[in-house]
Amino acid sequence: MDDKTRLDHAPDSSAYDLEDILAEFGTSKPRAPQEPMEQSQRLVLKTMDDTFSNGGMETLTGSVEEAGPRAPEPAAEAPAAAEDATRRVRVIDLHDMEDGAGAQYAASDAAETVPEGVEEPEDDAARGSRERARKGRGMSPLVALLALIAVRRGARAGGDTRRPTIEQEDDAELPEMDPEKAVRLYNSQMNSLRFRGRIAAVLSLIMFYLSFAYYSPALPLTGALNGSVRVLSLLLLILEIAVVMTGLDIFTGGLLGIPRRRMGAETLVAVSCTLSMLDAAVLAVMNRSTYGLPFCAVSAMALTFAIWGAYYACKGHRGSFRVLSSSKSLYTVTGERGLAPDEVALLKSRQSVRGFINRSEEADLGDYVYSALTPFLLLAALVLGLLCSLCHGQAPAVLHCISVLLAASATFSCTICFSVPFSAAAAKLSQSGAAIAGWSGLQDIGGSRRVVITDEDVFPHGTVEISRVRVLEGAFTEKVISCTGSVIAASGSGLAAPFADLIRRNGYTVSRVEDFQPHDGGGMTAMVGGESVYVGNSGFMNLMGIRLPQKLNTKNSVYTAINGALVGIFIINYKPLSSVQDALVLLLHSKLEPVFAIRDFNITPAMIKASFKMPTDSFKFPAYTERYRISGAVPDASNRVAAVIARDGMGPLVDVADRGRRAYLGVRISTLISAAGSVFALILLFLLCWAGAFDSATVSNVIIFMLLWLLPIVIAVVGLER
Repeated sequence: MDDKTRLDHAPDSSAYDLEDILAEFGTSKPRAPQEPMEQSQRLVLKTMDDTFSNGGMETLTGSVEEAGPRAPEPAAEAPAAAEDATRRVRVIDLHDMEDGAGAQYAASDAAETVPEGVEEPEDDAARGSRERARKGRGMSPLVALLALIAVRRGARAGGDTRRPTIEQEDDAELPEMDPEKAVRLYNSQMNSLRFRGRIAAVLSLIMFYLSFAYYSPALPLTGALNGSVRVLSLLLLILEIAVVMTGLDIFTGGLLGIPRRRMGAETLVAVSCTLSMLDAAVLAVMNRSTYGLPFCAVSAMALTFAIWGAYYACKGHRGSFRVLSSSKSLYTVTGERGLAPDEVALLKSRQSVRGFINRSEEADLGDYVYSALTPFLLLAALVLGLLCSLCHGQAPAVLHCISVLLAASATFSCTICFSVPFSAAAAKLSQSGAAIAGWSGLQDIGGSRRVVITDEDVFPHGTVEISRVRVLEGAFTEKVISCTGSVIAASGSGLAAPFADLIRRNGYTVSRVEDFQPHDGGGMTAMVGGESVYVGNSGFMNLMGIRLPQKLNTKNSVYTAINGALVGIFIINYKPLSSVQDALVLLLHSKLEPVFAIRDFNITPAMIKASFKMPTDSFKFPAYTERYRISGAVPDASNRVAAVIARDGMGPLVDVADRGRRAYLGVRISTLISAAGSVFALILLFLLCWAGAFDSATVSNVIIFMLLWLLPIVIAVVGLER
């Protein structure tokens, strides 16, 4: 067949001008509006609700290169219509037609343009070095020296750890790192943290053995180590200094949080390490066994957990940013209000992913909780330690009592309550091509129980096709196909793409559609070229008073009536995917409530039950008018991206909603247990020290207590994952 039509696509543009750059970084000069993408005037499926986005400037550049527009891809050759109207029933076998490359018509298929090759003008480590140097000038020489060592170590490693702070207002003005560069940065940090974490773990286990062997005759100690408090204290001091050097960036960062008023769990660990080292030095000088060994092993293990917590945080972010850099055409997931009554529903759409990296690096729940709890714990340990020693005439034990209380309050889980659940969720989600924007994204997902399901989620692009077309006697083929395709295109349902391809391959055109109206009976009405057109399933035709012959009444078909007379039947073939079936099964067993905003009138609970071989009694479909409103919703401009998805289908969306909700609960449970453990351990050790029971408040007993306190967190996280 000859080619009669060709679809022209306006090229995307990723060029940036000076107005774009100035507007991106908060200047007063307004940003020039973007020109809308031109669409073919002969074939329009639906109004473009989503606008193409240039993706924003990822980083500030010294010189900006304009990216030229991409060359338009030529459409496939469309065959001309070969047969004239006849007075009998004609059957068109679509498998005999010449296949053509279908164009992407729906607005949701618009690819987002992301600029490439943009580099930051200044390395993060250098910028962080100057900032830390400026703020650390008034500190003590020891802290300043430690800070300088940490800064130089970070500079040699290729950048700082980009740890978030509680004050996130400044982050909105910072340029966002390129995803590929972020992946490289976090990968390099992972290698360093993993190596240092292993060394710290080995040293801490040695300290564990020494601490347990001092109180247990079953564990042998030889030579000068056997029963000598001075030798053991000095050895523990040396080993803890070695652990501190392996985690020097975390240690100095925790100490610097005090003058910056950004105290958190790392501050608690760093202060505990400092006092335990001082206590070890004092006990070595005193050489008295009255108070037992210093709590160096407890503090060192807490710092070791902090190193591994940073490692798992980097691992989770690296996996998320890999998904972000894997595709330039990503779906975004946002939490929207108004789609469900008095609830937040997750909506998948196409919008810019700008801000995803910065949002992923925002402070997590543990940072917020321990920013409020750490000052209280530090002050309480100081006051209670003084009371325990001075009120009982034990002045030499002041430092030891304070060290004991701080070591017990710095629980092993205080620095991993977010990173471990998030890293586990990010690893699973990356396998399905999805990623969540850190704790902020988990909050949006965990606070919503409903997820919007559309046509393309149940039957993605390429799984719906028109197998046969029947044109009844007295009707013109071109008119039937054109009118049906025009109304289907105006509906924006999942049938729009196959009907658009049918029109293009036959060389027909789309007509102007007026007075479009969906009906709850399973169809739609419209005026096309001054004629009344009904398009729907067999039930809708019977409802509109159009009689269907018994032999023409088939399932999964689209019926067309013009001016009250049946003129055409389109038999649709749906190909169910196993990934969609798995997602539907997950919906049945989870606490998520799906909102099936499906515009295709053939996709019903009965059809899903027959296609995917599963019960659908709990699935509820809103009325058709409500489906059009929900599926056509545009994300609120004030809502930030909670997650990104790089693949089509329902599987990644449901996986994000379900796994994100479980990770959200895991982080909350872990943080609550950790914070409760810090307070409870502080009170318990205070009572023991107040009673002078130093034989009970030993290093070995505290280690056992803190390890047992980890079990509820492990059980909760593993249980949520299973």
